[in-house]
Amino acid sequence: MSTNKNEIKIYQAYVLMKTDHSKTVQEVANEFGITRNGVYEIVRRIEGGNVAKIRKCKAEANLQCLWEYKYKARYLALPKDRKESTIKALQTLIKEMAKDTFPVAQIARRIGKDRSTVIHHLD
Repeated sequence: MSTNKNEIKIYQAYVLMKTDHSKTVQEVANEFGITRNGVYEIVRRIEGGNVAKIRKCKAEANLQCLWEYKYKARYLALPKDRKESTIKALQTLIKEMAKDTFPVAQIARRIGKDRSTVIHHLD
């Protein structure tokens, strides 16, 4: 879940509350119709970042780098025919990508093949 405008307002109210001591956390929670723990969860997520989203983003960036600098040129250099040597080279490429933790769906999307084709070449 990305930070929405309401969460930012809740965080702003929390920061204001902490600086001028005009309200309690419970009053901030009541103002926005959430629980006290909800306020603390929003504060934690905004101050510390959304860890799950950060991990996912890093993993996707890593796979993008692997594709760009390790596999893309090899794939683009493959002939667009169905010769046995081409199929073997494609199969090797797919197996190496899977070994580098590419999900089947991402392999299929990047090489423009169906998931079933990728799965077939992984067998």
